[in-house]
Amino acid sequence: MIAKYIQPIDTKNFSLELIGGKGKSLARMVSAGMTVPSGFYLTTSAYKDFVKMNNLQEEIINQAKPEIIGRTISFESASKRIKELINGVELSNEIVNEIKQAYRALSGQNPAVAVRSSANAEDLPDLSFAGQQDTYLNVRGDEALITAIRDCWASLWTPRAISYRHQMGIKQEAVAMAVVVQIMVPSDIAGILFTANPVNGERSEIIINSSFGLGEAVVSGQVTPDTFVVDRRTLTVKESIIGPKTQKIISSDKQGTELQDVSEHERNQLSLSEKSLKDLTSIALKIEHLFDGIPQDIEWAISGGKLWMLQSRPITNLPPQPIEVSWEPTPPAKILARRQIVENIPDPCSPLFDELYLTEGLETSAKGVKRKSFMEGGGPLFVTVNGYAYQRFDFPQVVSIQKEMEKATTGEAKEEYVARIEQKWEEMIQKMKKSDPKMEQHDLDLFLSDLSAEEFKTFNEWAKKADIKDLAHVLTMPESKNPTYAAFNKTQVNENQIKGWRDKAMPELLATVEGWQKIDYKTAPDEELLRGISELAIAGGQYWSSNASHTFGVAKSTDDQLQTFLRENLPDHHFTSGHFLSGFKSKTLEANEHMYKIAKQIQADEALYELVVTTPPKQMMNALQNHPDSGPVVKAIEEYLKIYGHLGYSLDFVESLPIEDPSGLLSTLKTMVAAKDYNPKKHEIVAARKREQAMQEIEQLLDGLQYWQFCYRNWFTHRFYFIREDVMFYLTSGWPVLRLLALELGERLVDVGTINIPDDIFYLGTEELTKAINARKEDKAVSEYQQLTSERRELREARKRLHPPGTIPEDASNNPGVAFKETQVRNDPNSDVLRGIPVSPGTVTSPASLIKSPAEFDQMQPDSILVCSMTNPAWTPLFAHATGLVTDMGGILGHGSIVAREYGIPAVVGTGNITQRVRHGQKITVDGDSGTVTLIQDEANG
Repeated sequence: MIAKYIQPIDTKNFSLELIGGKGKSLARMVSAGMTVPSGFYLTTSAYKDFVKMNNLQEEIINQAKPEIIGRTISFESASKRIKELINGVELSNEIVNEIKQAYRALSGQNPAVAVRSSANAEDLPDLSFAGQQDTYLNVRGDEALITAIRDCWASLWTPRAISYRHQMGIKQEAVAMAVVVQIMVPSDIAGILFTANPVNGERSEIIINSSFGLGEAVVSGQVTPDTFVVDRRTLTVKESIIGPKTQKIISSDKQGTELQDVSEHERNQLSLSEKSLKDLTSIALKIEHLFDGIPQDIEWAISGGKLWMLQSRPITNLPPQPIEVSWEPTPPAKILARRQIVENIPDPCSPLFDELYLTEGLETSAKGVKRKSFMEGGGPLFVTVNGYAYQRFDFPQVVSIQKEMEKATTGEAKEEYVARIEQKWEEMIQKMKKSDPKMEQHDLDLFLSDLSAEEFKTFNEWAKKADIKDLAHVLTMPESKNPTYAAFNKTQVNENQIKGWRDKAMPELLATVEGWQKIDYKTAPDEELLRGISELAIAGGQYWSSNASHTFGVAKSTDDQLQTFLRENLPDHHFTSGHFLSGFKSKTLEANEHMYKIAKQIQADEALYELVVTTPPKQMMNALQNHPDSGPVVKAIEEYLKIYGHLGYSLDFVESLPIEDPSGLLSTLKTMVAAKDYNPKKHEIVAARKREQAMQEIEQLLDGLQYWQFCYRNWFTHRFYFIREDVMFYLTSGWPVLRLLALELGERLVDVGTINIPDDIFYLGTEELTKAINARKEDKAVSEYQQLTSERRELREARKRLHPPGTIPEDASNNPGVAFKETQVRNDPNSDVLRGIPVSPGTVTSPASLIKSPAEFDQMQPDSILVCSMTNPAWTPLFAHATGLVTDMGGILGHGSIVAREYGIPAVVGTGNITQRVRHGQKITVDGDSGTVTLIQDEANG
């Protein structure tokens, strides 16, 4: 009689839908001759018929919905109710009889078996279901086996499993459970083997964790196992680490397992011999080959000297293969720093962006021609090293100082070197700082005209009494060795710069964008699409290099000037410009208020509120569009995206934009909707209070000339501070159109067989694209581009794991010509206290929300400290839920600095590598006054 629900362990039917992910991989291993414990599969048909016969499916699906608890959702109650449903009905006689018959056919009387869940959606390379369904060990007897199988079925509906499918968009009604039943291996030693290093992605290393007893102790993390690092080419052990192995899991006498202490002697011994390691790694490589060379996560056991393979699945979330690099300047460059526009390019550049924006666009003058190089040795202002963008600092004065620094390391007295450097620096600053009595008097008069009548009277009384010669110069240009006062120090200069941006640079960019918006990209010739891509990219770079960078510099310099004045005149009080610049309106706050209005709309409708809070961000827009009452909300979101959807997460146009994929924004909207007590006005009140308190302290600490110098500098900074966000708002305004053209051309090149997917186009240069276009005219492909783009994409992904130094060479950070513009501080890797740049005052201790990319926006926790590499306008919505900010890279006028001030939250930027030092959820303390971040190590954090 042919079994309806049972398949033998050596079945040739490798169907995922029939025997699940775990079963499929085991069946393939058995078929290939691997040593696998005997047993059988209870197929998904048994689960499906069990559910169908008892009319459970509709009820299960109805129950498998989230419950809103506070600001979050939970599947705990749903899971409990579904488990009660499954446990409340009987298995049919047909299913029970087949299970008993298959079990009794195994060797021995009431043999001990391992009962493992095998869902039809698990153990796939792109999904991570590990640990979501249950395994039962040392199960003996018919009734115990039936109970274990029922429990496996119920484990399809654990809170974690339901939640994961919910988040990943896997339909709950599509899942089913098979069960693997195998003879229990009474292992002496067991563990896990990874055919690639799961931590760093190194494919040449095999990693083995092993311990005594059953492997469950290693899999569940109940023991710290031995660790072996094996060279996969030679199968020799590179490193052995003895783990404590204080306990082991063994089979109980009757049912289940128990913990047993490991003897002191065994704890200090390696659990695997060299021979066992060689045998294990040899078989592991065969298994990897069996699964098409995909790196595997393998569970194994040794019993009585015999090696058994228990299961194998792809390693999920395996990092790219690490690469060896050196951080050397790209000739003719000598000194490089990660600053200026580079602060908006956190990741390695895509080839097309590197060519069109960085190399061509940023080198194009306002007249549309290549600008003259001011660098020693010539060449562009921006270059890449290992794909990362850097600004060159090869200005003659800075190079001269660097040479002096190099001389000092060859034996010259340090005191002489320091004195000479300071003298050169002072001479350079004085040359740059020019006195202009007429403009200085104009600025003083302008300042005085903005004072209240009482303040004006107080000033005049002081000025008459002080009787200072050249008062306008002394007041508007305080004595300082900091070069920040050398630029953008006059109102007329600054206003002319802003006028040039408003009247010329910005409208010219928008005109170019508008021109390319008008073409019918679906019917446009390939050459026209490429021309549009090139023109838009170059126009974006030209916008920055010809004007916007200098207009941005107006805001940055005036902010720096206020910061410098505070540091030099009140060095012991930890004032920053952020104390006086918080809580002011900007495009950033406008965006947040706009989103808040949408959140209030949603909160007003209970059905929409529930939909938004319970729907994953990637599915939310579609869910809203299909809801009958969501019209006004959908329209409001579309309007928001129309205004702000061009603000990319990176300046590199290889990355999709919010207008294409709004899931990052929607995850923040979801959090805002869930937090019914949230109101952006609270942030403004806090920020205003901090500003008022700081002003009161200043009035107590400063008087006379110093006080009025501060008042002038504060007024001067406020006058120009706004322009920073306005300039940056248009930086990526051409990218929606550019990406539309690029992806259309990409689709055409996919159709002809030149590239694999449309956005491979960003991994080719314009010459290569021209060649591809010419080939397409003849209905031909440049087929080698498929491999070329794949290799370049993989290289970029691998480079993302690198940590680019703030300066190249690293000691350039000691060069005063570089240091005063540095955006990354070098920190002691062994210290729990990291230094950075204090940009927004206050101190806070909270858990960290480590957010490395827009894909992780939904991991931002309310009332946590946002920790990230950098921020730009697309990250703005996250600030609504942050109590503080820490970044790897950034300066006093970086986007994050400004937004943190507007929200009145403490912020420290430019720590260098905070994203590598902190864990998601770890408590940290941010001191926005002193510029320190303290990592709090406790038992919970490790």
